Amino acid sequence: MRHREFTPRRVYVAASYMAPVGRYDGRHREKLSFLDLAEKATAVFDGSPVKPRAIEAVVVGSQSPVAFSGVDNTAAKIAGVVGVSGAKSVLIDTASSSGASAFENAYLQIASGRCDHVLAIGIQKMSDAPTAEATRIVAGVIDRDEAEFGLSMPACGALVARALMERHGLSADEWTAFSALLTQRSHRYAARNPDAHLNMEIPLEEYYRQIINGKNYRYWWPLRYHDFCPMSDGVAAVILTADPQEVLVSGLGSATDIPTIADRPSFHSFPATVAAAAEAYGMAGIKEIRSFAGKIHVNMHDPFNGFGPINMVDLGFVPRGRILDALLDDACTGENGMFPTNLTGGLKGRGHPLGATGMIQVVENHKMICEGRFRAGLSHSIGGPINNNIVILLEQSGHYASRPHEPYKPWGLPSLGHLKPKEVTVDALLAESGIVEGTFVTATTRFDYKTGDPEGIITIVSCRAASGKSYRFLFGIAGENYQQLIKLLPGDRISLERSDGQILLNRMPVKKFYQRTIDGLVDLAESGWKKLTGW
Repeated sequence: MRHREFTPRRVYVAASYMAPVGRYDGRHREKLSFLDLAEKATAVFDGSPVKPRAIEAVVVGSQSPVAFSGVDNTAAKIAGVVGVSGAKSVLIDTASSSGASAFENAYLQIASGRCDHVLAIGIQKMSDAPTAEATRIVAGVIDRDEAEFGLSMPACGALVARALMERHGLSADEWTAFSALLTQRSHRYAARNPDAHLNMEIPLEEYYRQIINGKNYRYWWPLRYHDFCPMSDGVAAVILTADPQEVLVSGLGSATDIPTIADRPSFHSFPATVAAAAEAYGMAGIKEIRSFAGKIHVNMHDPFNGFGPINMVDLGFVPRGRILDALLDDACTGENGMFPTNLTGGLKGRGHPLGATGMIQVVENHKMICEGRFRAGLSHSIGGPINNNIVILLEQSGHYASRPHEPYKPWGLPSLGHLKPKEVTVDALLAESGIVEGTFVTATTRFDYKTGDPEGIITIVSCRAASGKSYRFLFGIAGENYQQLIKLLPGDRISLERSDGQILLNRMPVKKFYQRTIDGLVDLAESGWKKLTGW
């Protein structure tokens, strides 16, 4: 029996809403609880053609709401406070892409024919937890072993930045200048956005001034304080419907990469973004996304300065040869350019309330299309350690109908990394020969934000097993070894050995700075690394 190919129903955006991004702690913005913030989403029904009684499902995206805010059974509680109890409810948690994943799940409810009207909400209340605790919660998305060695999301961002520096031959001063320009760009747009968390300009002079006066120490080299996004709260909501509206969901794709950082073959491209974009373009029947020049707003995930340039290439808007200048060229990505990008400030300026961000991006794009500024809007969200990525394409219904849109299956996608076999461990390698030779891959150092002293180092090395195959390993090294470690260049020879029960990398002790427990990451007192910050 021949199976017929499934044809999804078209899905439209009936209404959207977002609250201003910030800290709802009574200081930056009004003091609200998690459920108080969720209640704001009821504003999505104001003027909406779909009324609360018609909602058949509520899909909530939020990262670790129990850990951050102590709210369990989250989706059912939110369904209650927004007045749609009785509808199906589900919580989606794909780390910082949770809002976009909730949108995807809501889309599928309608595309499959199961529901006609669905409410999708992205929400995060990060200010309920102290900064250090929030950072520990976020670190929970990282591989257990890598997190215990000290890997954090800012450290991931720093490894990406270093990869860009090395691939494009940038000196530390050149990278700083590049970061200063990207920061200036983000805040130029955030300053015009009253809903942004950091809606103020940071000109080049201020960026460099804060380096000189000690207010902008490096956290993870080569990142600086203004090179990554602020810890924010936010809520956004979208009503999806099967009834035709001005804006439809013309493309949607998602993809997952491996969970470990050490096993990634490179850090200068994100394969899960490439795959998600290809799926979205295939669904929308778009053979070349650059054909949308002058018609589309790009709302991409830029929590760190290194991510934005990579995203623009991975999404297909910018050729790789322009990775370093495209975001700085207004003719390319400015508000009147070919591909206007992050005109609301992006994650670094507008703010990044984790599970709400992906939905906020959709709301911003929907608003711009309805205002007639663009015919289409692409949103791109990254979850976890750059490994759970979603691309959503909204399009004016008339524009979609006027162009060829035959869907197709993408091909020629990039290969992902491969996890090491479980039996391939450092202990197993050392048991074979007592000492293992390998090569240095990369490293990033965390500096104390007050003194500038090196506190801890994340390093990745490649070692050859008895089978002849090489595998990568991530280690933590104490800050007192900084001067020795910074002399290593990619490809330099290294050695691993065991002495008195301690693993040594070039005679430098390997350290675990944190221990995973049932309550999360806990400091190891003997590490000398007092706290994990950076968000």
